[in-house]
Amino acid sequence: MDDRLLRIRMLQPLFVLLLALLASSSSHAAPQVRDTASIKACKRIPGDAGWPGAGEWTRLNRTVEGRLIRTEPIATLCHNPHFDLPACQKLRETWMFADAHIHSPAEFVAPYFQNRSCDPYTSRADPCSIGNYAQYSINVSEVEHIQAGIRFARQNNIRLTIKNTGHDLLGKSTGRGALSLWTHHMNTIDFIDHYRGGANYTGPAVRLGAGVLTEEAFTAANARGVRIVTGTCPTVGVAGGYTAGGGHGVFTSLYGLAADNVLEWEVVTADGRHVVATPTSHTDLYWALSGGGSGTFAVIVSMVTRVYRDGPMGGASLAFDVESAGGVEEFWHAVSVFQSALGPVVDAGTVVSYALTPTALNLYGISVADGNASVAGTILRPVASAMARIGISLQITKTSHPGFLDFFDHYFSEAVTKTPHAQITGGRLVPRSLAEDRRQAEAISQAFRAAAASGFTTICNAVNANRPLLHPNAVSPAWRSALLHCIFVKTWDFHRPWAEMVSYQKRLTEDLMPQIEAATPGGGAYINEANFQQAGWQEAFYGANYPRLKNIKSRVDPQGVFYAQTAVGSDEWAEDGDGRLCRT
Repeated sequence: MDDRLLRIRMLQPLFVLLLALLASSSSHAAPQVRDTASIKACKRIPGDAGWPGAGEWTRLNRTVEGRLIRTEPIATLCHNPHFDLPACQKLRETWMFADAHIHSPAEFVAPYFQNRSCDPYTSRADPCSIGNYAQYSINVSEVEHIQAGIRFARQNNIRLTIKNTGHDLLGKSTGRGALSLWTHHMNTIDFIDHYRGGANYTGPAVRLGAGVLTEEAFTAANARGVRIVTGTCPTVGVAGGYTAGGGHGVFTSLYGLAADNVLEWEVVTADGRHVVATPTSHTDLYWALSGGGSGTFAVIVSMVTRVYRDGPMGGASLAFDVESAGGVEEFWHAVSVFQSALGPVVDAGTVVSYALTPTALNLYGISVADGNASVAGTILRPVASAMARIGISLQITKTSHPGFLDFFDHYFSEAVTKTPHAQITGGRLVPRSLAEDRRQAEAISQAFRAAAASGFTTICNAVNANRPLLHPNAVSPAWRSALLHCIFVKTWDFHRPWAEMVSYQKRLTEDLMPQIEAATPGGGAYINEANFQQAGWQEAFYGANYPRLKNIKSRVDPQGVFYAQTAVGSDEWAEDGDGRLCRT
């Protein structure tokens, strides 16, 4: 870590009382107090009448044991009067990746929501402002810290957000004028040999604090000789938005989604109660949190989830391109044939991960739990046979591994750590019935071709998430009928004009996603990997579950203490021209 960045982070708590004496505004200048007569239904932002004064922030800081941190964007060191050329150059090299953001209290990875308010690429003479960053964060380590933050936000009518790592494509964990509950250091991992709780389950389990990262869960599980259902990105938080939103990974076709494995949620509710939600206690909250999304029902403190015995794993990779297919038209036809043949593969308990560019399909990993290279080859026979019938002989590379972590390191570690997280992203869950229909499969392939022509890379996981459930949950029904979960990604280029990059976001929303949706009627989208401007997001993200989820939201949080972009109940709020969150 750069020494200057480290000093900034370490000094923040020490200076918070002094900084609180300064008026809080996006430019750190003394604001003009605005008449709020016309914005009574809005959350307050700095400059509004009633915005907490220095004394109130000081008292909050004492209540949370000195853990209140006033936001100072890490890119401040790239702007006057704090410009530091060596540190700024280092930050520019890492800004595109999650590692630059995940260990800071208010940082997040979504460029659109960063809005150039303070990034390393604008001129050093440009003012560095807070913009959409939360105004303050509480580095929570105890339930009481969360309760204090909720109480302060309620009493002062200010926006409250929840953030762990800032892996946040949809801008859920930030907001102008917000007080943020930073759960990053709630990272305890406790294995349970024989779970005895409120779920109909008595096997091994693990309790994960809200701040536990995927890589931390991997390492602990490997040492224990078990598997935890997680994703593949090492720096994503497991127990927060990932699992609460559903959570897919290499074990989806075998053990189900992450939300399918949750036994209990430890949370703090909007009225400050500390409760444990299980299938038999606080049942609606348990149901909603298990797939209905995070940041809106309660603050997650920890979760208990099932674990599985680790064992050998097989893996495989393959590729074909325009040249091997015999031309462009033949290539996109081959894509449709390939995707149509994946059903038997995922039914065998595997997940197939591949990427599509204008000229190639690269299957970079297939997971075969409790198998080996030979089993992987057998499972892929339906795909190889289908491709052979159209004249493409697949060259399949197969491997064997002693356990999950060795498999992950071979197939995913390098790819996921070197992929920029600064993205423009859309997503679609493709129904299996359509992907396996010859005519519709061609239409899907052509829609993906349009994505490639628009400058977007398509990344897909073939899954069978229709597994037997221990308990019902709020996972979108679109997952249960899907064969493919695909995202359409354009890496944000900070060296290009802002308007040019925004035009890609506009193209995604107004042109590309409508084409993909037209080719996949009855599909949906995964709430954690989708377009934040998704039209009809209530249906696309939540499906038939939305009315019940909305009802639960109205009962557990009637005052709207919790808000997150595209989360359940967010349709009752909108930002005004100043970024103030207002009731609609």
